[in-house]
Amino acid sequence: MPSSLSDTMPDKSGVTFCPTNVSNVQELSPVNLGPHEERKLWRRIDFRLVPMIFLMYLFSFMDRGGYCCFWNSGVLRRLTAGKANIGNAKLEGLMTQLHLTGTQFNVALSVFFISYSLFEFPANVILQSVRPSRWLPGIMFAWGIIMTFMGLVKSYPQLAGVRFLLGIAEAGFYPGVVFYLSMWYPKYKLIYRVAFFSSAAAVAGGFSGLLAYAIGFMNNLGHLEGWSWIFIIQGLATIVVSFVGVFALVDYPDTAKFLSAEEKRFIEQQRTLDIDDDGESTVTQHILSAFADWQVWSMGFLLMFINVPAYGITFFLPYVLSTESIHPTKRSFSTILNNFGYDTAISQLLTVPVYLAAAISMISVARFSDSMKIRFPFIIVSALVGLAGYIIQITDASTGVKYFGTFLAVIGGYSGFPCVIGWLANNLRGKYKRAVGMAIQVGMGNLGGVIASNIFQAQDEPRYILACELPPPVKSERTLKLGGNVVALEIGFLCMVLIVAVFTVYAYHRANTARIASAKRDEINEAGYAVGLYVI
Repeated sequence: MPSSLSDTMPDKSGVTFCPTNVSNVQELSPVNLGPHEERKLWRRIDFRLVPMIFLMYLFSFMDRGGYCCFWNSGVLRRLTAGKANIGNAKLEGLMTQLHLTGTQFNVALSVFFISYSLFEFPANVILQSVRPSRWLPGIMFAWGIIMTFMGLVKSYPQLAGVRFLLGIAEAGFYPGVVFYLSMWYPKYKLIYRVAFFSSAAAVAGGFSGLLAYAIGFMNNLGHLEGWSWIFIIQGLATIVVSFVGVFALVDYPDTAKFLSAEEKRFIEQQRTLDIDDDGESTVTQHILSAFADWQVWSMGFLLMFINVPAYGITFFLPYVLSTESIHPTKRSFSTILNNFGYDTAISQLLTVPVYLAAAISMISVARFSDSMKIRFPFIIVSALVGLAGYIIQITDASTGVKYFGTFLAVIGGYSGFPCVIGWLANNLRGKYKRAVGMAIQVGMGNLGGVIASNIFQAQDEPRYILACELPPPVKSERTLKLGGNVVALEIGFLCMVLIVAVFTVYAYHRANTARIASAKRDEINEAGYAVGLYVI
């Protein structure tokens, strides 16, 4: 029986660490660039890779979230007797036309994440045999077609079926892009790039507010309701972007025509120790080693616990911050921003600064994480910021303070997950193992979307309390709040982030300590063992 956790922990590659690998790499590393030349090279690579990936992920997140962002918007409403009942607006265009009742809306949300999670692993395996410049735009074209047809569905079964297909089509994109970037950038330059393209998710949240405002002018155009038009337009735009991606994306450094032979060699030598250790094992062995690696599952749970609050507030902002009307018998349901005196359309525009702040914080956190070469503290701080935001929602604070709390909740939910994604990518060595391990992690993370999709259900309106009431001191007509159990769930998942992150960093620290002690006994210098240490 092993005496400690570190005794049972495999090396990143799943094989015994061999310091001779370092000398082999150094023998193949004659290219040296000065600091100025190196910065210019990475900026040139950034310009060729990141903007296109950002644009593609922006459409990915808008397409997957477009269905639910109009739940938020209140503009997908039935116009009755020539008047828009803004106070009671709740997606009545879609709900009424498709005859959605009970939990059908939530189920349609959930099926996307089920298929998305199931197909991420096989999609990343396929990517090992297909050019990224063809695979990523190809699956984008597929989900653009599906998104277009979503605007034409006429029944609940059709809606659920199309959402399931959308999950299959999009499954290969995020884990595929992270793996793709890991084949370009060394470990301490990766997280910043992951965060930059991931910030498209926050930008998409802001765009949803702008689209929600614009869609109010499209109702009944061409005998279609607004929700149909927005899906059709987003789908067609996605198809156009996919064709641009075919020509804009490049594959891997060794085939990039915009790089010189010397630059290609420099990039490869910067990353050799991270990826070139597949050895002579078969593909099946690498896949099985990813499934057997404890850190894949630990990071998967960590990502899932982060995603529940992030997806939850994205799906239902601004409705999650709600209050009962002064006239509760009318069962009106207004947003925190409505309570500032604005109508629903203007309220959507006021969600944009929240998501802009989230995007900026995500990129800033990643930049500091890469420069300091650590991940764990930033994940902890992000979770604590999110906790502060949700705790504010269950207090008797003023509406302005609660709006500030919304910023904290969204920033805390978004800022941590690039670090979690990159943390695992940094610590998984081997091309196939990294691809599979990251797909498992992202697949588990998106199960958080299933949970978030079912936190707010129709039978729990108008206050969306799942099973219990808030205590009397908290409950008041003027207080903006989440339902008691809804806040408790979000806070609970953020607390689980703290617990799993602490366990993971403890395990990594034990393994690193044991490895350093062993290397010193064998008189291996720091350059020989440092490359095999886990990133913390």
